[in-house]
Amino acid sequence: MSKRNAYLTIDDSPSPRMDDMVDGLAQRNVPAVFFCRGDRLDQHFDSAVRAIKKGYVLANHSYSHPRSSTVTFDAFTAEIKRTQDIIDRAYQAAGVSGDPKLFRFPHMDRGMGGWIIDYDAVPDSQRDLIIRMFADGLNVKLDPPDQAARDKCSALQGWLKKEGFVTPAFNGVTFPWYVGTEMAQAIDAMFTYSTSDWMLTARHKGKWPWKTIDDLKAKMDQDAWLQQTDSAHIILAHDQEEIYDETMALIDHGLATGLQFQPMGPRGLKP
Repeated sequence: MSKRNAYLTIDDSPSPRMDDMVDGLAQRNVPAVFFCRGDRLDQHFDSAVRAIKKGYVLANHSYSHPRSSTVTFDAFTAEIKRTQDIIDRAYQAAGVSGDPKLFRFPHMDRGMGGWIIDYDAVPDSQRDLIIRMFADGLNVKLDPPDQAARDKCSALQGWLKKEGFVTPAFNGVTFPWYVGTEMAQAIDAMFTYSTSDWMLTARHKGKWPWKTIDDLKAKMDQDAWLQQTDSAHIILAHDQEEIYDETMALIDHGLATGLQFQPMGPRGLKP
């Protein structure tokens, strides 16, 4: 079993099972960053406060989870501001100084739809690999963006920086396709491996190559990059009520096969 450092990032919090997830992670001594939707924070505010008190980090995942390429710049940035206000209130209610401001785009749509990063700027030797990673792990179409979309992506990065959001320093990530592209420099939080746990939700189950929890465990075991020990890994999972058991099973599988989850927080961030 190869030991590998990893960071756990969890999207779509807080669900009705967030308390259970926080407790389960704490029992396993697994730190995590919860990327929160504002609408769900409104519904489960107390769970978010509880998570902060237990040492977990809350981050921004917009208010209603739209694809940024399908709404106006002003509408999308308003979603981020609205959510950040709720996160700030949660930290205040918990009596904890706020962690640095982190953001992850819903659906990893960073303004250019399925063109998650500028694939045209990626070396040919890495381009297919990165496209496959996003195509396999995300429910997006890989349509080339027009200039307006490219400009929007750039403008969103500038806005995030101006508003005080910071790039997570995922220390130890050395994959050439990560450090050699905008993935490492972007203000928003990227990832290096998706558990694809969302494929087991009722509306997606059976529509993708990985149809069972065993399929997703095998996907982890067979991913050549995830097996590498000379780089840290940024793992994407979800806090969704209907797949709580499956998500925790994938985290357990990661632990059993050598993933060692590291804490993220003020010391793990760079401006």
